[in-house]
Amino acid sequence: MRQPDLHWPLDNDGLVVIPLRFYLLLLLLLRPLLSWVLALTIPEQKGEMLAFFYPDQQQFLLACLLALPTFLLCVALTQRRPKGHPAWFRVWRYGKWWLLASLVPDLLLTVQALPPYVAVEQPWLLLAPSLLLIFGLWLLRSRRMPQVFAEWPDPIIGKK
Repeated sequence: MRQPDLHWPLDNDGLVVIPLRFYLLLLLLLRPLLSWVLALTIPEQKGEMLAFFYPDQQQFLLACLLALPTFLLCVALTQRRPKGHPAWFRVWRYGKWWLLASLVPDLLLTVQALPPYVAVEQPWLLLAPSLLLIFGLWLLRSRRMPQVFAEWPDPIIGKK
C-alpha cells in the first residue's frame, strides 16, 4: 500500500513547522528546571516551593539530571535557523531519542514517587504521568516529527 504524500506547512526558512505539542512536551520534560527557576525568583519561599514540587531533595536532583538531554535539545532548537551554528544539527537530528531518553526515566521516576492510594486521595498527581505517557506515544507515532528532526536550514553565506 502506497503512503500518501504528506505536505506539512513550512516556516519562513522553508522547514517543516514544529507542532505546538512539541513545545508542550519540552515544557513538561523541563518542569524540574522550570520549578527551580521559579523557586529562585522567590527567594523568601525557595525551600517551601521546591518542597511542594519535589518533597525529596534526591528526587529533585535526579529529575534535573533527567531533564538535561531535553535542555540540550532546546539549545539545538535555538540554533535551528539559517544563522545558527550547523554543529548543533548533530544534536538535533537525534532529537526524538534525546526526548525519549528524558521521557521514559522521567515517567518511571514520577510513577515510582506517587503516594499510595493516589487516585483516591490526590488524583491531580496523576496528571504528569498521564501526560508523559500520552506525549511519549505521540512522539513514537508522529509522522511529522521525523521530518522535523531530519531538517536543518542551509547557512546564510555572506553577500558582498
